[in-house]
Amino acid sequence: MDNEKKLNILGLIIKIVIAVPALIFGFIVMTSGVNADSDETVKQSFMDSFAFSGVTNISFYAIILTVILVLLFFVISLITRPVQAIKSILGIIVAGVLFFILYSIGTTDTVESLQVTGDITASAATLEFILQSLDWQYVLFWQCSWG
Repeated sequence: MDNEKKLNILGLIIKIVIAVPALIFGFIVMTSGVNADSDETVKQSFMDSFAFSGVTNISFYAIILTVILVLLFFVISLITRPVQAIKSILGIIVAGVLFFILYSIGTTDTVESLQVTGDITASAATLEFILQSLDWQYVLFWQCSWG
């Protein structure tokens, strides 16, 4: 019971220190009204603002913390359960190889062949990445359907 209480307090601290400021800064950024069509001076002054810097810094620190925790997890896992850790690492390697295979297959689709209407443009690399992402989802759904 004591461990559970400590974990609950740790979760609350994480919410207060990371999640609440991220939500506040994110809300300020989203409701600022600045977008890609705004004047360059407005966009530049917004990028220099406290809220934008806060969102950027929190995102950067969260990514760095996540990378550190993932690496720490693998080290601890290698020490405590080496067989499962090696299987996990092999799974990540196989997933990476599959990603590049699907990405290299590519697509011959273009914006015109997809009959996209309106003011939407997409590069060949964007279409290729989208197709690869869809193929990746099909593989994951197929693998998850094994039960």
